[in-house]
Amino acid sequence: MITGVLSAKRGYFNYYAELETAGKCFEWVMDHLALDEINVYLDQTKVTDVESKYLSLYDYLSEEVSKVPPGANGVIFTPWLHGNRCPFEDSNAGGMFFNIRIENGKRDMIRAVLEGICYHLRWLLECSEKKVKTSDPIRFVGGGALSPVTCQMLADITGRTIETVDNTQEVGAIGTALVVAAGIKGEDVFELSRRLVKANRAYVPNSENKDVYERNYTVFKKLYKSNAAYYKQLNS
Repeated sequence: MITGVLSAKRGYFNYYAELETAGKCFEWVMDHLALDEINVYLDQTKVTDVESKYLSLYDYLSEEVSKVPPGANGVIFTPWLHGNRCPFEDSNAGGMFFNIRIENGKRDMIRAVLEGICYHLRWLLECSEKKVKTSDPIRFVGGGALSPVTCQMLADITGRTIETVDNTQEVGAIGTALVVAAGIKGEDVFELSRRLVKANRAYVPNSENKDVYERNYTVFKKLYKSNAAYYKQLNS
């Protein structure tokens, strides 16, 4: 389901293809995998010691994830921890780790969570393309955009150049301020935004990672259809 709402500019619309849980999945990982046992304590390191080196525990996890090869050594995660809206609407859908084997560890699982979110974002992007033309490059904002590892992952999985901006966690407030400023100045809000909001970094897809991500993405999309009846049986 894709939602359309009126834009700040007359005659334009904003289209939303929503994933119920994205950042919340990574928060779940931090609370239930990382803080418990992911090698924060491997050398009996206190979390406070880790956070003295990194801006947050999320930065530490990003570095750990970077040690795992693309494709998470075969592990795939579905980020439907609170059901899902698009491209299928099903409140019974749930998350899963698929294809865990004896050689897999928690770093693989954490990378799989980030990749699962990116797979789903690609799925949403493909659905949006059926309705409207999307740009290349794509602007990536929010907390996830603070991680270069996640940004590169999203570029590789979508095959699009991913751009980030300053103050990425405050883009909602900045957008509101731009609409107000455009109204006061009598300017086109899109032109004002282009002039004032510049990309600070661009991530270009790495062709070496294309094959493994295409393979995993193909499996990822089939996991819901294969398990929809079981989700309903367990969660309805």
